[in-house]
Amino acid sequence: MATYEGIEQELTKAEARLDEATKNLKTFEEGDYKGKKLGELEDKLERRSWQDEEEKTMWKDKVKELKEEKKLLVESKVRWEKQVEEWGKKFREVGGGEGNEQIA
Repeated sequence: MATYEGIEQELTKAEARLDEATKNLKTFEEGDYKGKKLGELEDKLERRSWQDEEEKTMWKDKVKELKEEKKLLVESKVRWEKQVEEWGKKFREVGGGEGNEQIA
């Protein structure tokens, strides 16, 4: 069985990774290049404002690339949310959680 300290360390690591994943996704979405660029390219494609087929293809490829990057960031965030949830549950089970009053 895992120790209280070991579970607490794993929970702390998972929380740090979740914070990092959340920050990376936020940076992508709010960043001047990637998140905004994705929106701009999607708008341009919707408005059909390309000059030629080559430009249209370039934009579509870039949209695909940016969407894939965002998808990976979202998956990472979800994965770490689940890890934090699992380690938090284990932490509470071994006596380190909310509402637990230990008598010394």
